[in-house]
Amino acid sequence: MKKNDYFEAECVDLTHEGQGVVKVNGIPYFVKGMLIGETGKLKVIKQLKNYGIARLIELNAVSKDRVKPRCLVYKQCGGCHLQHLSKEAQQRFKQKRVQDVMQRIGKVDCEVAQTLVQEDPWFYRNKVQMPVGYVNGQLETGFYKQHSNDIIPTKECFIQNHASNRLVNRVKELMIEYRIEPYDKLTGKGMVRHILTKYGFKTDQLMLVLITNKEQFKHKQVFIDVLTKEFPNLKTIIQNINSRRDNVILGEKENIWFGKGYIQDVLNGLTFNISSKSFYQINPPQVEVLYNKAIELADLQPTDTVIDAYCGIGTISLCMAKSAKKVIGVEIVEQAIADAKKNAEINHIDNVEFLVADAAEYMTKLADEGVHIDVVMVDPPRKGCSTVFLDAVVKLDPRKLVYISCDPSTQARDIAYLTQFGYQVKGPCQPVDLFAQTYGIENIVQLSK
Repeated sequence: MKKNDYFEAECVDLTHEGQGVVKVNGIPYFVKGMLIGETGKLKVIKQLKNYGIARLIELNAVSKDRVKPRCLVYKQCGGCHLQHLSKEAQQRFKQKRVQDVMQRIGKVDCEVAQTLVQEDPWFYRNKVQMPVGYVNGQLETGFYKQHSNDIIPTKECFIQNHASNRLVNRVKELMIEYRIEPYDKLTGKGMVRHILTKYGFKTDQLMLVLITNKEQFKHKQVFIDVLTKEFPNLKTIIQNINSRRDNVILGEKENIWFGKGYIQDVLNGLTFNISSKSFYQINPPQVEVLYNKAIELADLQPTDTVIDAYCGIGTISLCMAKSAKKVIGVEIVEQAIADAKKNAEINHIDNVEFLVADAAEYMTKLADEGVHIDVVMVDPPRKGCSTVFLDAVVKLDPRKLVYISCDPSTQARDIAYLTQFGYQVKGPCQPVDLFAQTYGIENIVQLSK
């Protein structure tokens, strides 16, 4: 077929990004918004040698798993991918996604447990990051359309927390009222680039970060007075200055306009300070499920020494501390380690040591010195672990490695590498859904020799 051809076909599978897959003469076509078992009229919008991309024109047969999307701009916005798929079907989809990559990439035939999902999978994100700009001459906040810089105006996002939705809308109103210009990417002019908020689900504390193109901000005091009066739980307001001409959101310099520059939240009974640049999992209720399951799989003993690689601000390190003799948190980002040390202090935990270091280099050094480590806990970025890090794990030879991943594909790749050195997946993998309505999934795997 060629571009603009129409055809009818049945959806036979979903990609890992949740797109429907139809096949014509053995050639797959990827179709946004189509579900397994559905048939419909399609239009080819791109035709390549080995695959094509098609648009759904109309459905002839509808899947029992299809539900009506809750969000009015769901089809235009790139934030969610699966609002048209029922909660139960999302649970199965994410379990299958993990099964597929473990078999295809990891080359392991391990059991994958049922995905642990959230009872109420809405309004769960504690961090909101919205661009500001003009849409048809009107100042708007929203989210970028997928694969573009076009803002889709959004007054209420159904996966962001309620408090942040209200605060962002109020900031937009004040910008209009006091004629604060949004930043223009093309000209480099204007003031406000993004509005960022963070929210503590357990503490009800709210943070506002205005990301500006310049430091001088007219009506600064008005913003402070109005917002702190209308939002009593707004504990800090920060100005982040970013004059770069690229897509990096946060700049280096910050001015604290109000409060202490951080908020607090409670996770597994522990209190954490969260700054504007702190990495803190975006779904605190589900991250408790994730961490508790990972700690259960680690099977920590009171005599164990544990390394938490990529420890961030120390969330899982401090959660493990009560079950182990000692926890060593390792992170390359200095500010994260400063935050982690403060978090240990405010929780009165003294059997955790936090170090600024490259985890692979540090673990190799310990192995060379003959230091014994019982368990390694790792929760790396999306790109997974480097072979240098994995070699360091092999050299250190812990009793158990517990690997948490937000990208099962790179996790499976790393597992395939470790199996060459005698490591095996023990027990079932455990998917945990921190990202309802999207194709994202966290997965926990325990490995030992």
